[in-house]
Amino acid sequence: MRCKKQLFLIFILASLIPVRSSAQAWIVPDDQKGKVAPFKFTPVMVKQGEQLYLKNCQSCHGLPGKNNWVRITPPPGDLSLEKAQNQSDGELFYRITNGRIPMPEFRKILSDEERWWLISFLRSFNPRYIQPKPVSQAVFTGKIIQLSLSCDLPSKKVKVMASEALKDSSKIPASGVEVLLFVKRYFGNLQIGDSKSTDKDGIVLFEFPSDLPGDKEGKVEILARVNDPGDQFKSNAVSMKLAIGVPTDKPSLIATKTWWTSRRSAPMWVIMTYSLSVIIVWGFIVYIVYNVLKIRNLNNKPNNQ
Repeated sequence: MRCKKQLFLIFILASLIPVRSSAQAWIVPDDQKGKVAPFKFTPVMVKQGEQLYLKNCQSCHGLPGKNNWVRITPPPGDLSLEKAQNQSDGELFYRITNGRIPMPEFRKILSDEERWWLISFLRSFNPRYIQPKPVSQAVFTGKIIQLSLSCDLPSKKVKVMASEALKDSSKIPASGVEVLLFVKRYFGNLQIGDSKSTDKDGIVLFEFPSDLPGDKEGKVEILARVNDPGDQFKSNAVSMKLAIGVPTDKPSLIATKTWWTSRRSAPMWVIMTYSLSVIIVWGFIVYIVYNVLKIRNLNNKPNNQ
């Protein structure tokens, strides 16, 4: 009876997990909400967007207007309905670009232009939609972007400044550059928040998490780089150490002689156990091979006589 109660409790808790996860808001950064297409939507683009939708989106979202999306958590929904149509073009573009589990990020699958074609197709189901005035996204006159890092320690805001190096060696602020911020950890880089685009002055601000641990002095190594999956221009990654983390007096993995880091740091009992295991295994293999050969020789003796 007690076991049944425990199983029932586990079932109830498991059923609540998807509800809780699906209730989490998918927040679009303010600087992305006002983004608009760099061109006027045309019937040809709508047709191209339809082909892209059928290939990349229909399997989850179903056909627009048919309410036949896949029943998964969180629900993909019908993109012709108000929940999607009430979003700005910038919000739709951001969500298509970045994705969120189980939806993939399409920045590496579709070009910027193709993502706008998708939006033009979705807007064709909204008779009240009026496209905002197109704004050209061609903000670069060159292809060399240089980044610099600074931090306001009291507010824990990390500032990344992007500038464009011109042929005459002068620099101008690079607006509209998408920047990613990371913290270096033991086994790779931890991304901080979502990507953000620089403003007209080439500046973007990141809120640093208040609970991220650093070393015993609270120092963490910050790294910023341009998000450029298409390799459209040359850019540098810039890093610096800042005392904006939570001071954590923990020894490193190597300092604690964690046995999987390196042979030199492994405790002696681990080395001895491993060596003895190898000797036993190989001894057993040699013993089997010896007996097989012995049996073979015994079988061959009558034939020789």
